[in-house]
Amino acid sequence: MLLLAAALLLGGCTTYSAKFAELRPQLVAGQYESALTTVESESGSKDRLLYYLERGLILHFAGRYSESNVEFSSAERLAEDLYTKSVSEGALSLISNDNAISYRARPFEMAMVPYYKALNYIYLGSPNEAQVEARRASLQLSKYVDASLGAVRKQDGDQMRRVRNNAFLLYYSGMLYDSDGEVNDAFTAYRNAAVAYQQNHKTLALEIPPSLGQDLERLAGRLGFYSELIHLKKDCPNVFAAAGNSGNDEKQKTKEDYESAVRNKGWQAGHGEIVFFLEAGFVAHKTQVRFDFPIFEGEAYSDSDYWAWQMYAGMGNMQAMVRGRKIEYWVSVAAPELQDPVGDIGSARITAGVSGDHTVTHQVANLSREARITFDSEKPTIFFKTIARGLTKYLASREIKKQSDLAGALANLFGAATESADTRSWLTIPENVHLARLSLPAGTYDLKVDILNRRGQFLHSETIAGVVVEAGGWTFLSRRVF
Repeated sequence: MLLLAAALLLGGCTTYSAKFAELRPQLVAGQYESALTTVESESGSKDRLLYYLERGLILHFAGRYSESNVEFSSAERLAEDLYTKSVSEGALSLISNDNAISYRARPFEMAMVPYYKALNYIYLGSPNEAQVEARRASLQLSKYVDASLGAVRKQDGDQMRRVRNNAFLLYYSGMLYDSDGEVNDAFTAYRNAAVAYQQNHKTLALEIPPSLGQDLERLAGRLGFYSELIHLKKDCPNVFAAAGNSGNDEKQKTKEDYESAVRNKGWQAGHGEIVFFLEAGFVAHKTQVRFDFPIFEGEAYSDSDYWAWQMYAGMGNMQAMVRGRKIEYWVSVAAPELQDPVGDIGSARITAGVSGDHTVTHQVANLSREARITFDSEKPTIFFKTIARGLTKYLASREIKKQSDLAGALANLFGAATESADTRSWLTIPENVHLARLSLPAGTYDLKVDILNRRGQFLHSETIAGVVVEAGGWTFLSRRVF
């Protein structure tokens, strides 16, 4: 009976990413109902947060915006609950695997929830609710980064700490404020976005959007924030270089001439603004890798934490670690590994109407790079816990074996059967986000979107028909390509 139970456990340890292998192809094919069925049938009780996140995004793509926001709101409530309550599941994970713990979303995942909720409200014609999401978007990432940093060693979290301010979400928030006439809040968000882009654009492989520097100059002129703008140009030279401004113009004019030039950098009369987001590919996902570590004869392993860190430190040079020691047993464990995406979408060229005027998108958010930074920060702790779990299982089986060889063998089998890496993640969010801004005379336009690869070569195109531009207004659009 015990053998049968162990065999059943062994068959039931399929990884999360393997169980959901059909989800991404279903999304690519536009099979939203099938994708929802997959989420419903494959999600476990400890995957509830991912259940809400996946459903929220699938419903967003299906155009069911109200239902999407219901799911996203449920995800936010559950995420808050999981991060504020004490973890009582840790002991269970030591005798099974980390899938026994309720999934806590990574910071870059939760930061995208206000982005999608705001888009849903915009499409539903509820700009005030979108403003509420704008105010939350810039706070969401830093809150969950701080929570995640509490679970890793201080020396492992330097890069995650560096990117706790999300430049894209700050800029997105600023544009939402700007669209509603909240120009003081918009300028503050733009300023914070500029600082974040200046600091992190190389780390995250981002392109600074030219429109950001232009927006700062426009609002500085409107609000009279001339000295603030001068200081910002000194602190964020790359932001204004991307906008076509070297930052030296204020040195070449009198103060009055400079203020006059900035004051006149508003929109053209009768024009409105299109904000176009292109979400490309799929974010990096986790797969399972197996590795072995030795149990040495004569060691009691009473301090399992010490030995787990020793084993982790020695993984890079196993030969040196085992030299001169007699090995009693090799323990096999499973850990997650992050698979970087291989998407080839580089940008899009947007053409409005038949005039031939066009603009290109810029990569303003890189979720896969954020995923890599997060995973690399957490990896030492993940591997430490994996080794500690394998060590705990083996030492338990060794003690049982002293009483009965059969019971010890069954305990070893149970340990192997329950060994599975935690490969859970929000699978359907994009690899990156691109942005284009178009200022157009009021009217109705058909937008042609040409998708280009990373070498600038044409891949395919689609048309977004009937886009309405109002004088002085903002129109937000998004498209997902795979």
